Amino acid sequence: MALLTFCYFSFIVPYLALIRIDVNLLFLLFSQIIALPEQTDIKLEIIGQAASNPNWAFFAPHENENVVNHYVSKRIQDKGGVFVILRQQGERLIHLNIEPFTVRIDPNRIFTQAGRRKNIIKLNPKLRENTYVFHRAMRRSASLAQLILNALGGKDNSRTWVAIHNNTQGFRGDDKQGIGDISIHLYHKKLTAGASFLAAVSEPVSDEDDLFFVTEQEDYAAMQRDGWNVVLQHPQVIKKANEDDGSLSVFAQKNGIRYINIEAERSTASFGENHFELQSKMVDYVLERLQAKLIQQVPSHSQTRH
Repeated sequence: MALLTFCYFSFIVPYLALIRIDVNLLFLLFSQIIALPEQTDIKLEIIGQAASNPNWAFFAPHENENVVNHYVSKRIQDKGGVFVILRQQGERLIHLNIEPFTVRIDPNRIFTQAGRRKNIIKLNPKLRENTYVFHRAMRRSASLAQLILNALGGKDNSRTWVAIHNNTQGFRGDDKQGIGDISIHLYHKKLTAGASFLAAVSEPVSDEDDLFFVTEQEDYAAMQRDGWNVVLQHPQVIKKANEDDGSLSVFAQKNGIRYINIEAERSTASFGENHFELQSKMVDYVLERLQAKLIQQVPSHSQTRH
C-alpha cells in the first residue's frame, strides 16, 4: 500500500507541476516587454495583441495605480484584446534621464505637443525652455507617446481605449481630510464653476472616488442609467487650446476614438482603501458593453454577401 501511494504521488506531483509550468508558459507567451529605444529602463508590458479581433485596448499609464492590473490581465487573456502597462520604477511619474539632468513627466500628459510642453514646465519649474535638455525631453516624451499609441493599435478609430486609473480618498479641500484630485463631487464643483472640458456629470450614486470618465454620449447615458458615477468630457477640448493637457482622453477625442477611463479608490499611505472588488465589476461592465457592441457589428448570415 505504501508503495502504491508513493507511486501515485510520484506520478501526480510532476503532473501538477507540469500544469503550473504550462500556465506560466502560456502567460509568458501571451505577454511581451518592449523598451523605449532612447531609454531602455522605460518599458511597456504588453499582454495580448492589439491586432486580435476584439477591438479594444486597455492601458495603465501610472505604475503605482495597479489595484486591478492583474485582474485585467486575466480578463484580456479570456476575452482577447490588449493590455498595455507602462513600467519604470513603480512610481506615478516617469523619469527621463537626460545627462546630467533628470526630467520628470506625467505619462498621461504626453500625447499632444501642447500637453508635453505644459507637462514638462509644470513638473520641472527650474528647467528653461530654451535649453537642449528641454528640447530632448520634448522629443523623448513624443517618442514614448508614439510607442504607447503603437501598442494600443494606432489611430484606428474603430477601436476603444480603456484606461485603468486609481485615485486617493476624497479630494483636497473637501473638509474631510481628502488628499486626492479625482471625485464625482469635485467634478460637480468644476462643472458648476464653468470648466469647459466637462459636458456632464452624473449625480453621485456610490463612493465618490469610483467613477467612469468617457468621451461618448452613448456611454455616459448608459452608465448613468445603470447606476454608475460617470463624467462626460466635452468635445470642445478639441478646439480649446487651454484644455489641451496632452491626456489620452484629449488625444482620443481629437482622433474620434472611443475612450473610457475606469477610476477607483486605492489605499495611499494607509489612507483610504483598495476598491478591488468594485473596480473589477467596473472592468467586467465595460467588457460587457464592448462585447455587446462587437456582436451588433457582426452581420447576420442573411445580410452577408457571398
